[in-house]
Amino acid sequence: MKKTRNILVSLLTCLFVILAVPAAVSAAAKAPQCPKKQTLEFYRAHTSYGEVPSDGDGYIYIKNLSRSAVITNVKSSNKYYTASKAAGLNAIYVQTTSGSGPIHYVKDGEKTKLRFTVKQNGKSYNLSCAVTFKKHSRVFKSIKIGSKNYAALAQGHWMIEDKGTAPKSKVRITVKTVKNYKVDSIEICYKNNRSKKIKNGGKVSLKNVASIYINYHMTAKPKYYKKPTAGYRGFFFGGTVKSPLYESFYIDYIN
Repeated sequence: MKKTRNILVSLLTCLFVILAVPAAVSAAAKAPQCPKKQTLEFYRAHTSYGEVPSDGDGYIYIKNLSRSAVITNVKSSNKYYTASKAAGLNAIYVQTTSGSGPIHYVKDGEKTKLRFTVKQNGKSYNLSCAVTFKKHSRVFKSIKIGSKNYAALAQGHWMIEDKGTAPKSKVRITVKTVKNYKVDSIEICYKNNRSKKIKNGGKVSLKNVASIYINYHMTAKPKYYKKPTAGYRGFFFGGTVKSPLYESFYIDYIN
């Protein structure tokens, strides 16, 4: 009887150990994590006067970040940048610091090391990420509007100005992206405040055109990215977007 009781005790002990291991692993997995290194790409505008500088900003996504988490003790090795918790995202938002001094415009290859504390579930976690800002890589293989291809001019830019005269007859608009991007829609805006959406590869009249918008999104998600929650309010150079994966490029006719 005593031997049987000892066997049962041993079996129960083993069972508790087996059950406890996944629980411990699960608890450890809930600790927040961020990438050790992150490249944040930036766009500029290309006007008739040349390229216009811009601020440096972007998101660093955090794995296992609680919605109720608090981000504190943010420190940046580069005085021109700071970060804060992004509303509706499992991320911190990196941006240029605001102040009374001259505006700082991001430089290609500029770096900063961000350190911050995540407070959640009664615990504090110290995280860090080395950030490098880079001019945005190519998105479009070609942007053909009639016989003119804008792809080379579009690289690294969220908008360009065209001083030329847009074709007044119907033209075909065909956009091809590089890998990891997809065109969602093409919208033509006219000077009488009328707009029209067309399919990629469709024909349209550009008589009295004011601008052409190409809306697209990234198909490759950043590390630790999760779909935004209801609190997210996304903007991309003045326009609203449903997630940071969505962007727009537009051509402004200024003739």
